[in-house]
Amino acid sequence: MSKKGVAIVIGRAVVDDSYRQFLKDHPNEALQGYELSHEERSAIGGIDHKSLEKFSQDIGKRLRSWYVVWARSS
Repeated sequence: MSKKGVAIVIGRAVVDDSYRQFLKDHPNEALQGYELSHEERSAIGGIDHKSLEKFSQDIGKRLRSWYVVWARSS
């Protein structure tokens, strides 16, 4: 299992509106290039996208900026 891979995908989906939509519309393509197990891919594919959207709106710009810096350094 790749906890880091899951964290990066979920974090990106929270802060990146276009990626979040791509993940919703094309989950298999959106997860390409990430080191994830079959179970992790299935779990991410089953995310409630309305809840993810709401969480993204609630998170605010400050945390979004922090995530971008963290993801680039990882």
